Amino acid sequence: MKKVLLVVFLLLTGQSVQAQDKQTVPDVSLSIKDLGGHMQTPFKLETQTASVLFFIQQGCPISNRYAPEIARIVQDYKSKPFRFYVVHVDATASAQEIEKYRGEFNLPDVPLIQDGKHQLVAAVGASVTPEVAVVGRLGAIVYRGRIDNLYQAFGKARRVVTEHELRDALEAILQNRKIPVTRTSAIGCYISAQN
Repeated sequence: MKKVLLVVFLLLTGQSVQAQDKQTVPDVSLSIKDLGGHMQTPFKLETQTASVLFFIQQGCPISNRYAPEIARIVQDYKSKPFRFYVVHVDATASAQEIEKYRGEFNLPDVPLIQDGKHQLVAAVGASVTPEVAVVGRLGAIVYRGRIDNLYQAFGKARRVVTEHELRDALEAILQNRKIPVTRTSAIGCYISAQN
């Protein structure tokens, strides 16, 4: 309940991480531990074409509602040259709470990172959850924003999704063509600034 109230407070007061239109990540060698204790370097690509980072937080109802679509996207593209990460931005949640959240919402079995210090948030300029960043070669942020247009405004969902910007970006990468839309505004819960 406290987390829900905090999210509502942040939404109402507008206290958030400031969105920045970053074009590249500042350090492609940035490494961070996932909840399994393994070091991850999300921006350092080897045989992959891009990394896809889903920014979420469990107290956000919109993040929760997107969990099935996140799982479907990972399932649909797991055999393609992409690496997927689920990035949990809440510094106050314990590892056990985050793992429980993963199970309850059937989040995909990909590296799950608790980014309590907002290293990844700052690197890509994420500001809300859910938000996604697709990072290509040399740390280029080739897409950042919403997963699709399910939400018109906070608390106001469409009956039918008509735009699938993340899937469009991934398909464009696979077909070696220009990504049609590289930036969109994600609708969700503000990522609170770290003190």
